[in-house]
Amino acid sequence: MENSASPVTPLLSVTVLNYNYARYLPQCIDSILSQTCSDFELILINDCSTDSSLDVIERYRGDPRVRVVNHEKNKGYIASLVEGAQLSVGKYITVISADDYCVSNQAFAKLLELLEADEKVVLAYSAHGLYGDDGIRTYLRRPHPQSRVRTGPEEFQDLVQENYILHSGAVIRAGAYHAVGGYDPSARYAPDTIMWMMLCSQGKVAYCADELFAYRVHHSNMSTSHGGIRDGLRESLEGIDKAYSALRGSAGINDSLYRQAVKRNLVAAATDNIFAGRIQNGWYAYLCGARIHPIWTVVQKRTLILLLRTVLGARYFLLLKGALQRIPRGTT
Repeated sequence: MENSASPVTPLLSVTVLNYNYARYLPQCIDSILSQTCSDFELILINDCSTDSSLDVIERYRGDPRVRVVNHEKNKGYIASLVEGAQLSVGKYITVISADDYCVSNQAFAKLLELLEADEKVVLAYSAHGLYGDDGIRTYLRRPHPQSRVRTGPEEFQDLVQENYILHSGAVIRAGAYHAVGGYDPSARYAPDTIMWMMLCSQGKVAYCADELFAYRVHHSNMSTSHGGIRDGLRESLEGIDKAYSALRGSAGINDSLYRQAVKRNLVAAATDNIFAGRIQNGWYAYLCGARIHPIWTVVQKRTLILLLRTVLGARYFLLLKGALQRIPRGTT
C-alpha cells in the first residue's frame, strides 16, 4: 500500500526503513523534514511493524514530500532496501534507518554540495556519532581529519581494510548505483560494504569531516547470531573479490593490498566482538576465518592482540598497551 508520489522530480530521494521502531521514528523523521535543503522526497517503508509505527507515520502523511509504503507482509531488510532504491526518482539516493537520525539540519545540503560540484563524484559521506538512547554521544567516528575528494581507487585502498562509512545518510549518485547493479539482494549482512567498494569503480568519493548523522546504539542492533557472523564474513570476502575485479589495473590496486584486505576482514568480526566483550562470539568469528583461510587468519599480529585482550581483559590490556606505548622507540 502506497500513497501518491509528488509530481515534481526531487534532487534527492531519502528512504527510511522501519520495522518496529515506533519509539525512534519521530526523531528520525523530524530530523529529515527539518533539513535546510528541502528538495527531496521521503519514502517511508514500514515493513509490517507490529508496534505503533503506523500511528506515528500517519502524522506525517500531510507533508507533500512524504510517500508511505506499508507492507502487509514482512519482506525483510534487504528486500525493503532494494525496494526503496527502485522507488527513488531523485538524481541522488540515500537510506536512513528509522533508529538513526540527522544531527545537523545541513546534512543533506553539505553532501549534495559535494556531489553537485563535480559530476564525477558518485558517493558522499560524512563523520558520524554513536549515540545511546539517552542522546549522549559515546564516540565520534571521523575517518579523516579534513573534508576531501579522492579518486575511487584511492578511497578503495582504505575502505577495503575497514568499512568506516555509515549507511544512514551516505548519498549515492543514482546513475552510479544502477551502473553497479544496485544493492545485492542476496547480501543480508554486508550490502552497504559491497556497495561502497563497487562504487569506487565508478568515480570519485567525497567526504565531509563534519558530524552530520547519528548511529543509535541499542540492544537490538548489537546482537549477532553465529549464522550472521559466518555469512557476514562470507559476504564481505565475496564483495572484496567482486570489487577487485572491477578495479583491476587501477593505480595502487595490487596483490599486496588484496592480501592485506582479506587478512584484515578474516579477523574483523572477531576483533569487533572480542573488544566489545562478546568473547564467545569473537572466537567463533575467528574460527570462521580460520576455516576459510587458516594461514592468513592465524599468522598475523592481530591474533596475538586478540589472545592478549581475551586473557587480560579490558582493564589490564589497556594498562599493557599504555606501558608499551611509553617505551621509547628503538629500545631493545
